[in-house]
Amino acid sequence: MVVNEALRILRTVRYDAAHFSVFLQAGTIAAAAKPGQFVMIQAGDGLRPYLRRAFSVADVTTVAGVPGIELVVRAVGVGTEALGRFAEGTPIPVLGPLGVPFPIEDLKQSDRVALVAGGIGLAPLVFLSRRLAERGIPADLFYGGRNESEVLKRPDFERFLGAHRCRYATDDGSLGKRGRVTDIFGAALEAGTSYRRVFACGPVPMFRTLAGILESAGVEGSFALESEMACGFGVCLGCVLPGRDGRFHTICTEGPCLPPTAIDWSRV
Repeated sequence: MVVNEALRILRTVRYDAAHFSVFLQAGTIAAAAKPGQFVMIQAGDGLRPYLRRAFSVADVTTVAGVPGIELVVRAVGVGTEALGRFAEGTPIPVLGPLGVPFPIEDLKQSDRVALVAGGIGLAPLVFLSRRLAERGIPADLFYGGRNESEVLKRPDFERFLGAHRCRYATDDGSLGKRGRVTDIFGAALEAGTSYRRVFACGPVPMFRTLAGILESAGVEGSFALESEMACGFGVCLGCVLPGRDGRFHTICTEGPCLPPTAIDWSRV
């Protein structure tokens, strides 16, 4: 069920100058949201920005005992910067939950899964980590960023999954292995680790490389794809990506969670 409701800002937590979390008072959206789904936020207070912004539901949690949903944000323009300036208690128009979630209903406690995050792509994987932990499904995290400060929400991942299951890679070597997150994930597969399914979210280069690794290894995947969108309902067609079947996939309605084999990565 998709609803449009005004959710009050409970708290804003800044990690650095560019990254922050916004916690919104839970409503109908929070009760209905599933990992991998997203919401459309009216981030301004007028015509600038005119269009809503899409954000993954990063978690369904509580703030000082009040149920809420969390959005993890990178400030990159007018809309995201405005969202970070709103005071606590400000009501924000929110539309959601939208999109196809990660496929987890068929997983069993005997299954082992992997989560691969790149940069701000961590967002939907926090909520997924919580739900997997609640169901007792073992999951390994592979998380990459440019440097240690951009590897966000580590305490949450390590609480849900266990610190021993969390592996990191950074471009400068300030946390974990020096290199790309796909390097450490590929090394795990080469060492003999097997997974029932791999869930991922991150930038296109990461997706492209990871899709090749999974296809070569015969491992099933589900990617929470990111693309600019204006409506969230498949009307504007601003978020389409080319598919292997020759047609374009509308990420807001057919996704955002799609198998990597659905996309023609050579054309993205």
